[in-house]
Amino acid sequence: MTTKAYLLIATGVFIATVTGADLIARMTIAGEPLDVALAEHLHWALLGMAGIVFLFAPFVGVAFICGFANRRTKTRSAVTLFVVALTVLAYFYFGGFQASQQAVLDRKWTAAALSIGLLPFFIGLPLLAVAAIAAAVLVLIDRREPVQAASLNG
Repeated sequence: MTTKAYLLIATGVFIATVTGADLIARMTIAGEPLDVALAEHLHWALLGMAGIVFLFAPFVGVAFICGFANRRTKTRSAVTLFVVALTVLAYFYFGGFQASQQAVLDRKWTAAALSIGLLPFFIGLPLLAVAAIAAAVLVLIDRREPVQAASLNG
């Protein structure tokens, strides 16, 4: 897979994770109906573009790490690392949105903001470090075989 493919998939997973986590949190914890939750999510997303970029950064980082690793290791290894890393990000992002919505109900405004705002730093950066180390290990132990030039003599 190419780095572009990893980026495209990571973008889709990011959108699904953030939108899904926010909608589920708003509907289950705050008790909002789907249309209100969707409107509030879109309002939040449009107002916080800088925050969205920070939230997206770990997904992009994982895509680049796995795209780089894919050129030097077998595709199955890079894809496995990619799936595991995105699953971890989705899990913690979901938990962050749940915690944020609960903090809003408890009128803990700072906790509500930090539950989401610090995800790229407390989850994203360590995950990127682990993914980079794992990619380096995969390159060492599951190296892609060099492509042999086809013989012209038949």
